[in-house]
Amino acid sequence: MRRRSLVVFAVLLIVSSVGFIAIRNSERFFEVRRSIDLFGAVYRDVIEDYVDPVSPQQLMRKGVDAMLASLDPYTVYMDKENSGEIDLLTNGKYGGIGVSIGMANGEVIITGVIDGYSAQRQGLRIGDQILKVDDEAVDTLKLDQISNMVRGEPGTQVTLTIKREGDEKPFQVVLVRSEIRLKAVSFYGVVDSSIGFIKLDQFSRGSDEEVRNALVDLMAKTKLNGLILDLRNNPGGLLESAVHIVELFVPKGSLIVMTKGRDPSSDKKYISDRDPIAPNLPIAVLVNGNSASASEIVTGALQDLDRAVVVGTNTFGKGLVQTILPLDNNAQLKITTARYYTPSGRCIQKINYNLSREGESPIIPDSLRKEFKTLDGRDVFASGGITPDSIVTGEHYSDYVIQLMRGGFFFNFATQYRSEHNSIPAHFTAGKDVLDEFHKFAEKNGFTYISHLGQIVDDAQLVASKSNYSPELSKEITALSKNIEADERGLFDKNSDEISQLMTAELIGRFDGNSAQIRAGLRYDRQAKVAEAILKNDPLYLRILGLTH
Repeated sequence: MRRRSLVVFAVLLIVSSVGFIAIRNSERFFEVRRSIDLFGAVYRDVIEDYVDPVSPQQLMRKGVDAMLASLDPYTVYMDKENSGEIDLLTNGKYGGIGVSIGMANGEVIITGVIDGYSAQRQGLRIGDQILKVDDEAVDTLKLDQISNMVRGEPGTQVTLTIKREGDEKPFQVVLVRSEIRLKAVSFYGVVDSSIGFIKLDQFSRGSDEEVRNALVDLMAKTKLNGLILDLRNNPGGLLESAVHIVELFVPKGSLIVMTKGRDPSSDKKYISDRDPIAPNLPIAVLVNGNSASASEIVTGALQDLDRAVVVGTNTFGKGLVQTILPLDNNAQLKITTARYYTPSGRCIQKINYNLSREGESPIIPDSLRKEFKTLDGRDVFASGGITPDSIVTGEHYSDYVIQLMRGGFFFNFATQYRSEHNSIPAHFTAGKDVLDEFHKFAEKNGFTYISHLGQIVDDAQLVASKSNYSPELSKEITALSKNIEADERGLFDKNSDEISQLMTAELIGRFDGNSAQIRAGLRYDRQAKVAEAILKNDPLYLRILGLTH
C-alpha cells in the first residue's frame, strides 16, 4: 500500500507541475485526481504483474498517444527525437546536407537537392540511390531512421555510399552538415509581361520576409498589373507569418484573423499594424484541397476583405490553432488550443471532432453551412474550407498516364536521361524523339497498362465460363477483349500531349533545378491560366469581387 501511495503521489506531483494545479473548479479537480489515481494504479499493476515483461516507457507512450488520438489529429506528443521536426515546423531549418529522400521499389532514392548546400556542391543528383550512411547499410531501415542518420549537428561530417545510374560501381562522398534553411518561396517571377507569380510552400519563420522580398523584387523589375499567389499544396505553419503576409496587401488597421479558445488568453484579434506595400495591386490566390491552416488564414482574409479573387478548388478546412508546450526530457506537446475565424466571423473548420467522439456525423453538409458576408457584401460560408470565387479543377490526367506516374516511370527515365546527357536546349520541350525513347524505356522496364474496362471484360468472361452461357456469347466477349487490347496498344500516342507536358517539366527540373521546373509546369497549368486571364480583365476582376454594381 505504501508503494502504491508513493506511485500515485508521484503521478499527481508530475501532473501538477505541468499545469493542473491551476484548475480552479474543485469538482473538476477531484474528477481529474480520481482519473489519475485509476490510471496510475492500472499502469503500475501492468508493469509489475503482466505475464511478460513490459517496457514502462513504451507503455506510457502508447497510453499518451491513445489518449491524444481521441481528440484531433493535430494534438500530438513529440519526444526529443522529433526536435528536428519541431525546428523545421517553427523555424524552417534543420541540420543536414540539403537533400530530401524517398523510397522507390525498396531503394532509398534522393528525390530533391537544395541549391547551395553540401549535397549540391558535391554533385549529388535526384535519382541517386543511397546504399550506406557512414558504415551502415540502409536497405533494412525505415525512411525516418535514415533521415535522422543523414541529419545532425552543423559542422559534422557524414559519408554516403551512392549508386548512380550509368556508373558501374558505387562511390563514396563525404559531406559536411550545415544549417539548412528551407525556402518558403520556391519560385517567383513574371509569367507574362505584367503578371507576377509567387509560389509559397510553407509558413515557417521568415516566410513572410521571403514573400515581401519577392514582391519588392518583382515590382522593382516590372510594372505589375496583377499578382498570382500560389498556395496550392501548402499545408500551413505559423499563424504570425500568415498575418504578416496579409499585411502586405490590406490597409493598416484591417482585421485579419481572430482566435477563440476555452482559455480567455487564447482570444485574440490580429489587426494589421503596418502600411501595405501593394495596397492596390490586383491579386488572385490559387488554392486546392491541400491548402490548409495558415494558407486558409491568408486566403480567407483576402477573400473576406474583397482584396483578392480566389481560384481553384475548395481548401482543406482546418480552422484549428495549435500551441507547442514544453515538457520534461526535451519533449513537447502540440495541442489544439483555439479555433480561428476570418474577418467576416466564419470558422472554416470542416470536421467537428467533438461530434465524431459523440458518434454523430462530424462533417456539416453544404446545405447547413452558415452564411457570412465579405466587406462589400458577397456571400461566403463557414465550415468545409474556403470555396473559391472561381472554381477551376486542376489537371486531370488519363488513367494510362496516372499508372505511368505511380510506377515511377517518369522519375526513373529522367534519372537515366540525366546520366546520358550533359545539358538540354533552352526552352526545352520533350518532343517525339524523347517520347519514343521513353516509350521503349517503359516497355523494357515492365510497364503494363491495366485498364478498368479490360478488367470488367475479363471478369465477364470468367462469369460466362462458370455459368454455362452460350458459346456465342463467350466468343463475343473474347472478340471485345481483343479489340480493347488492340486499342490499348495505341494509348501512348493518344496520351502523348500529357506525357510530353509531364516529361518536359521533369527533365527541366533535373537539369535546371526546382524553380525552372515550376516555371515549365506553368505552361500547362489550367488554374494559373484562369487566374492570369481574370487579372488581365479588369471588369471581370471587379465584378467577381462585387466592386461594380
